[in-house]
Amino acid sequence: MFKPAFRFVPVVLTLSLVAGSGCRQPTRAASRHEASRARASRPASAMASNELTDTARLLAGMTPDASSPLAAIAAKPAWQEWHQEFDTQWAQATTERFADMKAWRDRELAPATGDCSTLMYPFSGPDILNAFLLFPDCRRYVLFGLEPIGSLPPVERLSSERLTRLFEETRHALNDLLSRNYFITSHMLEDTAAAELRGTLPLMAVSLVRLDARIVSVRDLEIAPDGQLRPRSAPSKDKRAASAIEIVFERPGREPQTLVYFRAQAQDAALPQHPGVVPFLEHEAPFATFLKSASYLLHGRDFSVIRGVLLHGSRLVLEDDSGVPLRFFKAPEWTLTFFGKYDKPIKDFNYGYQPDMAAAYADRRNVKPLTFSFGYHWADGAASVLLAVRNPQPAH
Repeated sequence: MFKPAFRFVPVVLTLSLVAGSGCRQPTRAASRHEASRARASRPASAMASNELTDTARLLAGMTPDASSPLAAIAAKPAWQEWHQEFDTQWAQATTERFADMKAWRDRELAPATGDCSTLMYPFSGPDILNAFLLFPDCRRYVLFGLEPIGSLPPVERLSSERLTRLFEETRHALNDLLSRNYFITSHMLEDTAAAELRGTLPLMAVSLVRLDARIVSVRDLEIAPDGQLRPRSAPSKDKRAASAIEIVFERPGREPQTLVYFRAQAQDAALPQHPGVVPFLEHEAPFATFLKSASYLLHGRDFSVIRGVLLHGSRLVLEDDSGVPLRFFKAPEWTLTFFGKYDKPIKDFNYGYQPDMAAAYADRRNVKPLTFSFGYHWADGAASVLLAVRNPQPAH
């Protein structure tokens, strides 16, 4: 299923619903939520920061700080092999893919995004990579999916055999992202339950340090039934709470940024199991939303609640055709810009075809070029991206 080394193919970006921050008077509930958010975001000590960052750097094939207690691991043959492989492939991806993404972002997306308070990325799994490449300056990132949270592996206590297995599992887990530019849920559920690499946290940490970030703190949280974030005990005593984790990270010369990932099923029938999820998302508004390779979940009736939350809370939406269907972006509320090429969904998602999208793309005068592959059509060049910007409401 996977090869000993990654083979990078043209990038697939699948974006969706992106809304930037807006101005509004905070409600009492929102103020309580901000206070809860602040309490949950207190950074850990500098010592913890160094240990977390060095562990993530080892997993990412990057040399830890020379003074780190983990520096000796970088001399082991298993790590040296991993370092050479991953370093080469990341450099290749930067040249062939990331540069085009960043140029497109700066030219087409950044002027519409403006100041970004929160980026919402539903059905993301551990894919902070694409979210950050396209929205690098958000103060807060909220990701959610079905994959477990897990923990950073205790690399200093692993034997050479277990270290080798850890790097093999990391390679396997990243294979889909680095070849297709999206995670496949069934693969990810298996990969995040591996013997040494457990959960989404290690994979998110790998992307962050590769993006020149240092990890300040990692905290186990949960979304309470009232929608507030609170510290999570292990195991949680409240089965209605959704497990979450918070990563505070920083880049040189920048203010700290926060990533929150939570695990929950988002279909309408499952939401009552975690009643705090919807109020939590509503408290985060206004936000930017990013959907990519979203399995066309928001096209039907089973995910109508989450779709409504996203549409109501977003001021800007960036997506491929697997996100929110075009019919929900009505004029004059939204201004739409189309990029790339629209083609029927791949065979696994035949039900996602949109005649109105095909009609919109038929007039090429209304379509702008896309310089990188995107979404499920990563191999055939038929990638479509929709940028929907909510128009200001007229004053009454």
